[in-house]
Amino acid sequence: MKRCYHLFITSLLVLVVTLAIAKPPVTNLDFIKQKLINYNTSGQYAKEVAAVFNEASAYLEERVAANQATGNKKRLAVVMDIDETSLSNYSEMAKENFGGNKDELMQAMLQGQDSAIKPALAFYQLAQSKDVAVFFVTGRFESMRAATAKNLQAAGYKTWQGLFLKPNNYNKSSVVPYKSGARHQIEAQGYDVILTIGDQWSDLKGGYADKQFKVPNPYYYIP
Repeated sequence: MKRCYHLFITSLLVLVVTLAIAKPPVTNLDFIKQKLINYNTSGQYAKEVAAVFNEASAYLEERVAANQATGNKKRLAVVMDIDETSLSNYSEMAKENFGGNKDELMQAMLQGQDSAIKPALAFYQLAQSKDVAVFFVTGRFESMRAATAKNLQAAGYKTWQGLFLKPNNYNKSSVVPYKSGARHQIEAQGYDVILTIGDQWSDLKGGYADKQFKVPNPYYYIP
């Protein structure tokens, strides 16, 4: 019995060592950064973003047609995130070699030079042409309102029904309460939020939208 016990322990140790040896090595950080660059410059990122906005556009048109066919028309609205959804921060992130901190990125945003993500701008223009209200709900702070509004307009987003920015004293660990609360406020104004679109799952969680669309963002994560 004692010999069996020792054999069991020996076998267990061999298994642990084997698993430890078989564990894949940690990927080199520079290799990961190069993959991010290749993902963008190859056109794959743009292709995947466009595919999501094409789906959102088709859904918007379906909802508009259904609304027009009813005798009780609703005030339709869409909610769009800003960073990595409507505007791109890629040039700033690449300039910092994907190593800048949050404060540095915010300072870059204040310059108001972020370019429009083209499929997002096309989606915005479609919504405007269909008389669907557009609301921007961003994780940027209220102190950035003037720079954000100026950047949106310069990028082609000329008008909107509402621009929600995070309170300067917001201290929750997740943006979900703030973003879902903003959509709640929009519904309270009498709108039917037919869809919300963003690059983070936290942009979409919390309800108060009929459908959610997520565009890819491999660059950062916001809970």
